Amino acid sequence: MSRRHPIGEAVREAFTEQPTLSHFSTFQQEDLVAQYGPERMVRMPIAENAMLGMALGMALVGRRVLFTVHRAAFLFSAFDQLVNQVTTWRYMSDGQFSVPLVIRGVTQGGEHLGAQHEHVPYGLLSQIPGLVVAVPGSPNAVGGLLRTALRHPDPVVLLESPRLFTPTWTDLPEPEPSAAPLPFGVAGLARPGDDLTLVGIGNTVIESLLAARRLAEHGVQARVVDLRTAAPLDRDGVAAMVVPDRPVILVDEQPRAGSVLTDLAYHLVRTGAARPEHVELLTGVPVPAPVSPALLDGLLPDADRIVRAALDTPAPLTPRR
Repeated sequence: MSRRHPIGEAVREAFTEQPTLSHFSTFQQEDLVAQYGPERMVRMPIAENAMLGMALGMALVGRRVLFTVHRAAFLFSAFDQLVNQVTTWRYMSDGQFSVPLVIRGVTQGGEHLGAQHEHVPYGLLSQIPGLVVAVPGSPNAVGGLLRTALRHPDPVVLLESPRLFTPTWTDLPEPEPSAAPLPFGVAGLARPGDDLTLVGIGNTVIESLLAARRLAEHGVQARVVDLRTAAPLDRDGVAAMVVPDRPVILVDEQPRAGSVLTDLAYHLVRTGAARPEHVELLTGVPVPAPVSPALLDGLLPDADRIVRAALDTPAPLTPRR
């Protein structure tokens, strides 16, 4: 790597500034254990429900916990703790207790590990009251959102694409100028453009930016919007950013039913930010993730599908002069 990954910088910064911060994980980096001690960098057994319960208890007595579940799919093993305990304490105690807890989990993207390991559950998690769901779309965004999460008073789930951590992560499109803290519930302008709007979240931000580069070769300048968080969802902010009277293509790896982009499409039409005939949804197919790369690639919206949808849209796409 030509530079240190933003996620590592954010973690080290938080552990240096917050002496009561602990990390729970089934694997710990030796250099972090040596620097911060095994009492803070705690290696845990493979028992997600128990780990999250312990993290909740520590958070309730004033300690902040970073809980790395590794695969977002494994978080389902701790759903009782997450839904019925972690996210309810502030409400049920009338604000007497908060739960400063951050959960990191990897979703899917290029690993082809199959249905038990590859999930993108931000639509499902966004339905849980009291939970912030952050979904970074670039390396700097994951660092910026983690910095905010590690200072937030309430529980946060950070869903990260494995594409953000591959050896070639520095080659990915990077719309964020730095890994400075990013606010929750505020979408970002990832690329300017006046001919149409592409809206993505997580992996589909990467694919939308790649598609925008190719559309530019056709003389079409695509504006790209990065949602950054699924909950809170910046509906009004996105409505203000779409190019008026131009196509809006919303891209999501999740199936259309229950997708946060489906929710957003409804809001854009209801508020008059976009005409119904100008809005198109590109979503994933509701089937378990296959191991086969050929099968998986056909189920998810990628740059090729986005370019085809943009060039085939019935809405006006003539480049503005």
